[in-house]
Amino acid sequence: MTLRQKEKLFDQRKNANFQASTALDGHQIKAVTLPADEALARLEEVRANYER
Repeated sequence: MTLRQKEKLFDQRKNANFQASTALDGHQIKAVTLPADEALARLEEVRANYER
């Protein structure tokens, strides 16, 4: 397994654990899956909004 594959698997498990943990607290959070370029673009939008 390559390092990239290990990182992806770790992220998937982390997201699943987070969803399970929040479900135990009574919250339902939908997983958001964005490609890296879209996620970076969204982060830039959010930063621009809060760093005015």
